[in-house]
Amino acid sequence: MTGQGADADHFAPLPMETNAKGDMRRIGIEVEFSGLCERRVASILQENLGGDLDDADPHLLFVRGSALGDLEIELDTALGKKKSGGLAGSQVKDLLRGLVPVEIVTDPLTPDEMARFDAMIPVLREAGASGSRNGVFLGFGVHLNVEVVAPADPHTLRTVRAFGLLDPVLRADNGIDVTRRVLPFVNAWPRALVDELVEEKPDSLELLLDLMDPHVRTRNHALDLLPLMKHALPRLFEASYPDEHSTKARPAFHFRLPDSRINEEGWSLQEPWEMWRLVEKVAATEQLETLEEAWQDHAHSGGVLRRESAWVRIASDILGRDTQ
Repeated sequence: MTGQGADADHFAPLPMETNAKGDMRRIGIEVEFSGLCERRVASILQENLGGDLDDADPHLLFVRGSALGDLEIELDTALGKKKSGGLAGSQVKDLLRGLVPVEIVTDPLTPDEMARFDAMIPVLREAGASGSRNGVFLGFGVHLNVEVVAPADPHTLRTVRAFGLLDPVLRADNGIDVTRRVLPFVNAWPRALVDELVEEKPDSLELLLDLMDPHVRTRNHALDLLPLMKHALPRLFEASYPDEHSTKARPAFHFRLPDSRINEEGWSLQEPWEMWRLVEKVAATEQLETLEEAWQDHAHSGGVLRRESAWVRIASDILGRDTQ
């Protein structure tokens, strides 16, 4: 289902290509992996994309002014989010390397720019980058920060509803790594929240936040809505999440794919991109209403939806009929 029409040199556009201002919607990328030190990664990116190397901190480097804007490379630990803090801090990070990932964070990119960044994946693979399937405890991921059309745009709210229904399908269809599931980074939304999204069909972010509040208390979900909420509703966000200080406000969906396969031949950022495009394609059509009707029709049919696999079959049948 995902990957249809994918082209290694071209990332297909979203169904809603532009934001409310008429500008191309952009996507920030985060890729985690091990096998290479931060400086080696920065050197590879600089060699291929140009720019100036900022290596004032050996564990938090930047390639500034590259062909794709600024690129951040860091050892992705709680320690790595700040300056090293002297020799001891740096030594601790050195000991953690291999157990925690190196992460590349891009500026927001257009789909065409995403394709150019994607060309770095085989280069990094050839240099020795290793993904999450090379170790039982390696929970490395790939994140897409997808700019919304506008925070309160109907497509934004429809996309949230579509994701709630499609998350089990995406996990099953793409063989999401089980080891990452047990780590507290990409949990599915509670079933009760999906029920309420289908029933209430919130038509404002305020109503959506009201529905989320009892069910979503952390950022550790496959679709993290807290950055968007903090951007659009700063006062209400502070009231609902007074202790959530790590969230950066931004007008974007934070889609967290819990499986970095950077070392696998043929793997590409096309995979998470096509997963996300499926969500937005459903949100942009009557497929969303069809899925919601099916969810409600089967919600009380002998507990069929208590088995995730049952819903995956139902939803896949609907998508298959409508996309052939």
